[in-house]
Amino acid sequence: MNLLKPPEPITLKKQSKDLSNEKDWKVDSLIAWFGNRLPSYLWKESGWSKPLKEQGFNWQSFLKILSLHKKDMISWSRDSITWNELLLKIEETLRDPTFKKILTG
Repeated sequence: MNLLKPPEPITLKKQSKDLSNEKDWKVDSLIAWFGNRLPSYLWKESGWSKPLKEQGFNWQSFLKILSLHKKDMISWSRDSITWNELLLKIEETLRDPTFKKILTG
């Protein structure tokens, strides 16, 4: 599976920061998932849907994978991990044969 490394969505990150000035993980969790903006960015705008569909993933299974990375997405929005670190963590899970089998059958 060949996933392109999309540019960091600085606007999404700034919007997350603007909405959350607190250190409340529950609020950050809601912000991370609000409108599925980050998942949509990766799936649609970054072109991940095509190679992932070829591997048997669909939008729902992709969202399940990203749900495993909720803390990572929050850490990225708080500048605790880099964009590349976030992408690597997601890609590792997508490549894991156990998750692939469970989510794609």
